[in-house]
Amino acid sequence: MNALRYIPFLRRGLVRRGPPLHLTLFVTGACNARCRHCFHWEEVAAAVKGPSVDDVRRLADSAARMGPLLWVSFGGGEPLLRRDLPELARAFGRHGLRHLAIPTNGLVEGWQHETVDRILDENPDTYLSISVSFDGPPAVHDAIRQVEGGHARSMESVRAYKRQAERRGNLGVGIIVTVSRENEHVLAAHLEELVDELRPDNVTVNLARGKAMDSSLLDVDVMRYREVVAAKARLMAEGRLPYFDFPMAKVAVARDKLMYEHVARVASGDRSTWLPCTAGSLSAVVFEDGSVHPCEMLGRSIGSLADSDWDLARLWDGPTARALRDEIRTTHCTCTWECAQADNVLFRPRSWPALAREVLSPRRPSTRETPPRGVGRA
Repeated sequence: MNALRYIPFLRRGLVRRGPPLHLTLFVTGACNARCRHCFHWEEVAAAVKGPSVDDVRRLADSAARMGPLLWVSFGGGEPLLRRDLPELARAFGRHGLRHLAIPTNGLVEGWQHETVDRILDENPDTYLSISVSFDGPPAVHDAIRQVEGGHARSMESVRAYKRQAERRGNLGVGIIVTVSRENEHVLAAHLEELVDELRPDNVTVNLARGKAMDSSLLDVDVMRYREVVAAKARLMAEGRLPYFDFPMAKVAVARDKLMYEHVARVASGDRSTWLPCTAGSLSAVVFEDGSVHPCEMLGRSIGSLADSDWDLARLWDGPTARALRDEIRTTHCTCTWECAQADNVLFRPRSWPALAREVLSPRRPSTRETPPRGVGRA
């Protein structure tokens, strides 16, 4: 992959007006797990049907006319339950998509690897990252996800994906951990076990958020979240955890470090530093029914693609979208959704000196990254 392909996106740090660069598309509400911390659990319970292939093609064509997409994420539900997922990927890949991310629970043993091979074969210029979710040691993980034996099955899926990646140049295999009340006391240690056992290309750390099926899981000790983030940083510094192998990866690593710091501040109630939010300007979320939101958290729509022939441009520049962007800006809207905060760091010029320092600094272990234990809940 050529780093020059990223140049067209640099100006968006200075110019907010324009098409989205980052699109999250919920391709299905169907899921083969019932995660108790899931913010999307009502749609999962209803197995909400996602958009058709033709709908997604119209959406991808519209986005391409507006300008190139940098990153598309397929959400759910469990995205890999869709047998036609390669067609959805191709809808964006044929327009030169740089990155496609697919989070998965790793429980679709029947065809998940065949699906990934097809996506890679049909989109050789798109970097695909597959990330499998874990929520702690087997007993904790299985209790949260309500799938007996799920942890072992997900472990085997990662191993199989890693074998698949050995023969593919544009596949990265990661894991996702979500810090919740139920796993916060064991997740940092288990993260280290997962990295040593599975050798993933990256670890994504999320903080449980939104309207969970079991709201008690949202009462997280912020210092425990920091502890998991610090464990990831230490593993990277020690060379035990690399990062996805694509151009500008060092920038993404630096971005993530600043993003995690900001999420922890927000979660602890510290609003002293506000990152101007790019949700609704540089990113959009399309739910299964075609409703377009600036993000997963705000619960506000700028309209429905089902009413506009899946033409995103007709909604993106409309009065509802403009009013919502103004509201996000004037109210200093903020949240702990890592995807939005990562965009906010990356496309904020005031963050660029700190990003540059992180990129240029050598990786080395630091005991200062480990937070103190035993503090109260925030």
